[in-house]
Amino acid sequence: MRAFFARLSIVLALAAALPALAGGSARPASAAASEAVFDHSIVRLMDGGNIDGERMAGVDIRLRDGWKTYWRVPGDAGAPPVFDWSKSENLASATVLWPAPKRYADPEAGEAIGYKHRVVFPVRVRARDAGKPVILRLSLDYALCKEMCIPAHADLEITLPARAAPDAADSALLAKFIKQVPVRDGAGIMVAWARMRSAHRRPELVVALKGEGLDEMTEIYVEGPPLASFCHPRFISAKDGVARYFLPVDGITGPDDLKGETLTLTIVSSKSRIERRVKLP
Repeated sequence: MRAFFARLSIVLALAAALPALAGGSARPASAAASEAVFDHSIVRLMDGGNIDGERMAGVDIRLRDGWKTYWRVPGDAGAPPVFDWSKSENLASATVLWPAPKRYADPEAGEAIGYKHRVVFPVRVRARDAGKPVILRLSLDYALCKEMCIPAHADLEITLPARAAPDAADSALLAKFIKQVPVRDGAGIMVAWARMRSAHRRPELVVALKGEGLDEMTEIYVEGPPLASFCHPRFISAKDGVARYFLPVDGITGPDDLKGETLTLTIVSSKSRIERRVKLP
């Protein structure tokens, strides 16, 4: 339970600090800037052009050495980024895609799930009027951790012309990160079954997977009820083509607390990045 309370205290601290620290140590040079430079990171809104028939943008976050930021489920520490597009013009929808994260151990705060060095969040953009430019305005709140965790804020703007003419390097960078986005219900890995069980110290989620590339290096990131925190998977065996993984769960008192719950599993192996939904018995 130590990791669970560490996660709760960090989230509460970040929430309390946001009003005072919004904007971090720097802001864009003007309201129309596409890039914001901070001591800890550089954030940029980029035009990705047309990729596979879809109009794309990207949120590029480059992190200084030692810093990390977070996935949509941040683990035991930090908070997920929040993307607000509400001040955009001629925008029908902006759908953020999430590249597969990594898990980082923190001796004080438990496990963090997110990114170091650089991450680009691809964004599917749909215009209200496809014949006119989209003025994309982003209000971004995100958390970062090094020796301590802090909130940061950036206001960014970019105009996407009706006829895409993006920078070739930006299109290539975005395409690289699109390939890292787990495929929802794609082929490659199947969930044979999933269930909760009692264990010596904490309840555990047991997941049985079928597919290629499943071994002790396979990662499983779990999204479920807000108070449940799923730890890193422990690979036990691969028998009859089924690989079994055990994930300790913090924040609950017993297996029955998750009875009937639907979980989203993001599974990252050497062969696949897959997103699956399972309902617990």
